[in-house]
Amino acid sequence: MNTIIQSPSLTVPATWHMELETHIATLRLAKRSRTLVNQHIRVFALWYQAQFNEPFEPQQITNYALLTYRHHSLEQARLAAATWNSRHWALGILCDYIDKPQLMQGIELKAEIQQSELHRSFTDAEYHRIHKTLEERIGDRKIVTIFDYRDRVRDRAIVTLMLESGLRVDEVSQLDKTDIALSDRSGIVRVRHGKGDKARKVPLILLARNALNQWLELRHDDHLIALFDGKQTERLSTRSIQRIISDLRVDTRIPDLLCHSLRFDFAKRTERRLGAQGRSRSEIIDILMRLLGHSSAVTTQIYLRSSSADLQSAVEGVE
Repeated sequence: MNTIIQSPSLTVPATWHMELETHIATLRLAKRSRTLVNQHIRVFALWYQAQFNEPFEPQQITNYALLTYRHHSLEQARLAAATWNSRHWALGILCDYIDKPQLMQGIELKAEIQQSELHRSFTDAEYHRIHKTLEERIGDRKIVTIFDYRDRVRDRAIVTLMLESGLRVDEVSQLDKTDIALSDRSGIVRVRHGKGDKARKVPLILLARNALNQWLELRHDDHLIALFDGKQTERLSTRSIQRIISDLRVDTRIPDLLCHSLRFDFAKRTERRLGAQGRSRSEIIDILMRLLGHSSAVTTQIYLRSSSADLQSAVEGVE
């Protein structure tokens, strides 16, 4: 017989509660995030018992119960969007725990702000145009000096790194050569001081490794520490990187091409790849939190929200 943990308003079977905590620990979330998940699930359990007048048992959860809970949270309790979205994330973890992720179908997030059309993922055509333009610049016969060639190889490495690893512009500026580890089959970029002084490592795909290798081959005999330097500076500034992206926006004729758009596109493309691998929603969010250096799952979910341009592209893709 299960041991019972008593509280003034909730009877919780200790067995599933401890098993759930063990499951949450396997997600490798930060301590604060683990605590938040447990709190959200406990609040849901309290509500469930009061709503249905029966003990809370995870395996008995239904899609109807989750839909009713969303309505209660937003229409009766009038939670802020950020609070509900955080609860939504925790409920997704709970459904994964009971091996019923399909229960989250139709349980929607709440938009916090009107979506920005500047922060959308690129279409496949735009994505390929970015890479094609960067490569064509290097082979342009109009390049007359070794300095022009060097700058274009550097610019390709910068943009490709941002597009394929999701680094922030200031994180790219602060990279040292020693922060890049490359081999024939793998690669890693190490961010030593991300937002909130968080460190992380991001794997590099072949496109990024090739672009960085080409740049580093031009740097083999210099003694500078920074990964990216300028003509008159030992470390390229964030403003200089922004100018590089601005010039590329003109060349590609992609009006929404901004530094942050590259990071946003990385998140969306990684989400699709992980989804195609059969990863659950909570696994996808957990992986992207670590890759993007986020402290909150709610922030990651904002990155995964589709803009109207994304939705239009998806509709056209199934015609």
